[in-house]
Amino acid sequence: MGLFDSIRKMFAAPDAGPGPTPAAPPPAPRKPAFDYEDQRIPTGARDKIRTILACLTQVEGMMDREQVRAVSRTEIELMRDEHLPKLVKSYIDIPSAHRAEIFRKTGKSASFILEESLDAVQARIDEIARNLAQHDLDAFSSNAAFISRRYSDTDPFR
Repeated sequence: MGLFDSIRKMFAAPDAGPGPTPAAPPPAPRKPAFDYEDQRIPTGARDKIRTILACLTQVEGMMDREQVRAVSRTEIELMRDEHLPKLVKSYIDIPSAHRAEIFRKTGKSASFILEESLDAVQARIDEIARNLAQHDLDAFSSNAAFISRRYSDTDPFR
């Protein structure tokens, strides 16, 4: 057997083996990153969190319809999967006996700061949603203007 025959044999397909590899199982449904109904979270904050989560779902649906930059998608995913749970967990992790220290340092309660931070997250989601909706508004306006021009009685090129 020559050198080329040896090399050919090394790279040849193996004999029939155990068969095709089974397909990977479908991904498991995503678990919530955090229990946002935890009773240690103030009621007002829980309400804001529910609204944020609903808006994130709505924005993700809008992004699926549009061709959205990966940067915006990543920002939404980070809000949902990292930033929001970390914010809430960091609030819960403050021992209640030490929450007054935050007020002494900032003049604001920990729950007020939590809700203020949630408002900032919501404002950013609203901005992203407005930008996505603007594309739809522009497309609708263009289509309506086209129909008006195309089918109006005053169009001399009809």
